[in-house]
Amino acid sequence: MRTPFQGAGGWRLVVGALIVYGSLYPFRFEWPDSLAAALHALVADSRLWSGRGDVAGNLLLFLPWGALQPSGANRARWDGPTFASGLALALALQLLQIGLPGRDAALSDVFWNGAGILAGQLALAPVVRAFLHDEAGPRRLGPDVILPLLWLTVMALPLLPSLDWHALKSHLRIFLAPSPIGVPELALAYGSVLVVACALRSGFPPGRSLLLLALVIGLAAAAKLLTLHNALYRAEVLAWGLAWASSVILLKTRPQALPTLAFAVMLLGLSLAALEPFTFSGTARTFNLLPFVGYLRGDMLGNLRELALTAWVAVAILWVGGRMGGNVAGIGVFLVAWVLLLELAQMWIRGRSADITPVLTTLLVTLAMRGMRPHASAAAPQRAPSPARRPHTGTPPQRVALRFSRPLALGGLAAWGAAVLALSWLIRQPGVPYNVRELFIADGHPLAVAIFSLALLWLGAGGWLAVSLAARARHFWLALPGALMLSALVSLLLLALSVTRESLMDIAGSSNLHWMVVNRLSWGQWWAEVFRDALGPQFVAPVERLVRYVALYLPPTAFLAVALVSTKAAAPHVRGSDALKAVAVLVPVLWLCKKIAFDWSSTDNLNELIAQTGAFGLGGGAYLYLLLAVVAFNMAVLGQASRPRTLVIAAAVTALCLPASWYLLVHGLSPAVEKYGLIYSGVQFLLGADRSATLPEHVLQLRWAALYLGLQAVGAAGVQLARHAFRRAGTAEAMAASR
Repeated sequence: MRTPFQGAGGWRLVVGALIVYGSLYPFRFEWPDSLAAALHALVADSRLWSGRGDVAGNLLLFLPWGALQPSGANRARWDGPTFASGLALALALQLLQIGLPGRDAALSDVFWNGAGILAGQLALAPVVRAFLHDEAGPRRLGPDVILPLLWLTVMALPLLPSLDWHALKSHLRIFLAPSPIGVPELALAYGSVLVVACALRSGFPPGRSLLLLALVIGLAAAAKLLTLHNALYRAEVLAWGLAWASSVILLKTRPQALPTLAFAVMLLGLSLAALEPFTFSGTARTFNLLPFVGYLRGDMLGNLRELALTAWVAVAILWVGGRMGGNVAGIGVFLVAWVLLLELAQMWIRGRSADITPVLTTLLVTLAMRGMRPHASAAAPQRAPSPARRPHTGTPPQRVALRFSRPLALGGLAAWGAAVLALSWLIRQPGVPYNVRELFIADGHPLAVAIFSLALLWLGAGGWLAVSLAARARHFWLALPGALMLSALVSLLLLALSVTRESLMDIAGSSNLHWMVVNRLSWGQWWAEVFRDALGPQFVAPVERLVRYVALYLPPTAFLAVALVSTKAAAPHVRGSDALKAVAVLVPVLWLCKKIAFDWSSTDNLNELIAQTGAFGLGGGAYLYLLLAVVAFNMAVLGQASRPRTLVIAAAVTALCLPASWYLLVHGLSPAVEKYGLIYSGVQFLLGADRSATLPEHVLQLRWAALYLGLQAVGAAGVQLARHAFRRAGTAEAMAASR
């Protein structure tokens, strides 16, 4: 059964509503005293050219109307009823604009609207028919053509070519100047090329798809150089080149990993772009619920680019998600919810305005693509599978697939709700440490607490998923560090949405690398010149913030990953030799993390708490690493306990680990920290209400027990949710085959 959004008719109603909305906003009509005089002035105005921007806007406004032709007109490029209805709508809107004081009604607008309809009919209608899979017409174009064209269109906006030599020289000066774009824009540029590579691979063999990808990148660069009001940056071209090189490597080694990488990078770029400039305030601003109002003010060309980029990112994420084997509708629901969450977070970000428009844009794209076929097109060449290079003697890695069930969803919501209620109650109790009260955005706003509870659940779920994903790779011991780093980035994103920037900087350290390299010459004169001329603080600071947090987050998740591997919870087929190799690879990674997070840190908030000397001649760091090992092992045991016998064993392990964790905490933290004229212990700083009121040791022990057990409960719940949400598809397929 066809729905209104499966053909062109339903989408034309949506486009028509948007055209009316954009043409008549804000709907405050004030009709002139002499309507006949106004109509005479409208008819008497014979000018056709009203300005380059105005003409381009009128063309683009009705371009979708011409592209969305009815199914009966599939075999004809030009459809009379479509053109006539669009022209009638354009004329009616110009007549209504007579009553809008802020609008200038002109028949020239109708002329250019008609030109836009014709351009849509002649150039875009076949593409749209193929994209919407109209049942009445053959499918002649696939994702291998549509997606590269969509990306090129976004890059070429506002589609006004110019061969003027002075404009080209201006564009070249911008290209050679230091790039003002940051990490989010570079991530989207990198991920977009990966998406185009996946699309080309769906219709062409690897060698030809790589050549076509290079051609598409060249066309995008030329489009940015040869279109008006556009700019091409060196860093952007570098991101495209790195994406092309990544595509070359992955298509020749692990082509199935290319959609996964594209999906992760695009989602990361979307999230980082929404959270820029990562400066949070304690006061929430209003949320704009009027759709597309913000895009009708200010720089119209910039608004058009932002809207087009939002639609492109949604299309790219949904398509590569379907290419990975996911359900497009389910991924769309997640994406709409995630964009809404990011827009809500912008209420607390300085310089940003929360708006419903990106959410609606993502929703419309999801509705358009829910019937999409993400797999190879019919034109894709069928190749015989190549024989394996060597026989596989062990158990092959099993695919991990997402499995939804009502008990799982209810259990996850119950665990999340319990964590939110417990945290909301705890931070408002008297005697709670001041650093806990000041941790959250907007003084513990419920939304911030809810997102922070997801970060706590991710502590266990992220470690389990990292091990499971690494187990799918050919070399588990090489893939595990990369999977753990991706888990750290997700954790940072959740914390950035829930805790204050000052709290993150107090823990991970402030971003001072650019200042140290340029002013202190800490990396030498050559790097100082590179940072000064090519890498500005706006580029270095987000990268440094990511690296510092990853270095701080990686050790606990690495210990949890090793514990999960040792208990066979997440990777039962991983051999002992591969596990030992993974540990050997993680040791230098953890050493580098220690250097970045502690030895090269720009804050003493953590270093001053660690004991310089300890029992048996060991420093406090050794005890804290042992504490991480105890916490990780306990969490891994609790995370896989599902039967009464295993639950009893897990409870016994927890009872043994709790006193051991207290012993390691006391000997790992400094017994005396002197600051601001006060002397207190590291344990008092972490568990006490403030620095001046000293709590008895038994009270500190009770607080630590509550904190430890709460951490174990939340982390183990994350592991359990991940274990039950993701099943091994290979096992299910084997069971089905045996029936």
